[in-house]
Amino acid sequence: MINQFPDSTLVPRAKQKLRDVQEVLAERETQIGLYYGSRENFSASIARLQTVVDTYPLYSKSDQALLGIGDAYSGEAHAIRIAPGLPNSVRERLGAIYQDRAASAYTRVITRYPMAPRVEDARDRLVAMNRPVPEPTQEAVAESDAEERSRQALHFTDKTLGLIKHGPTVVEAVHVGEPSLEDPKRTLAPDITKQNIALFTDAVNAGKPAAPAVVSPTGVNEPPRSDQPSTAPLQLETPAAGSGVGVQIVNAPAADPNAVIKPVGPVSTALPTAEKPAEAPDQVNEVKPGSTPAQSAADAKKKPKADLSDESSSRKKKKKGLSKLNPF
Repeated sequence: MINQFPDSTLVPRAKQKLRDVQEVLAERETQIGLYYGSRENFSASIARLQTVVDTYPLYSKSDQALLGIGDAYSGEAHAIRIAPGLPNSVRERLGAIYQDRAASAYTRVITRYPMAPRVEDARDRLVAMNRPVPEPTQEAVAESDAEERSRQALHFTDKTLGLIKHGPTVVEAVHVGEPSLEDPKRTLAPDITKQNIALFTDAVNAGKPAAPAVVSPTGVNEPPRSDQPSTAPLQLETPAAGSGVGVQIVNAPAADPNAVIKPVGPVSTALPTAEKPAEAPDQVNEVKPGSTPAQSAADAKKKPKADLSDESSSRKKKKKGLSKLNPF
């Protein structure tokens, strides 16, 4: 209605109805967030209370929601300090981060709601943390004072009627200020958990050398760079014919006849000609025709075959002469 009929005379009543509805929704989220904080579920508590602070800035207990956020971050810092097995460097880094976030929440109570009833609690927490206590601006003081004055006090009769009638009590809802017409994105507990994991990873990896960057090599037709290797194939030049080695002989410069110190080394830089191997002598046949060649040493070493006829053998020998008549 406010967006479609901004010139209607019922717009002030519609805005007040919207403030009342946002008061009820903010009260529900705040009570859930404070319950999670009492159970030390800090991620869920921060998610609920941060949603209240971002979505319903005119909520009558916004200062209490900010105090709950700061207390949750302080609880995270305390849990890190007493966690076993953590290095001292990691414990100090994470503790400092959570303490800074807690101090930021307490500071916002003072700078945004300086006339709220719980602003002194935020000051005491900053003093206990040895953090500076900020001073609110005049505009913030005037805005907060107008909001506090527009609220009605909650009396005993209001509490009694709340037990009988159906519906929430909206006596403390603010009657000034522009209510938010668009709800921002909600803060979820898994997102807070992911942030805590990222903070822990950064604290553990702080001080370690960074991983080397992946350098893509240059192409074949690209000039080589000092920070990138080249993928061009290596081409070897064929050595010039004549020397037989892959070394090119560069002629030395002519010696200066007026130089005091003469160059050391051979004057001629020409390579010597390759030496030929010595020629083998001609073979001479010293054996004369008709003569018997001398027995070689190999033939002399050969032994004649032994006569095995007289040696013992397992085979039965044939009888000779009169021995044939002997039957035995």
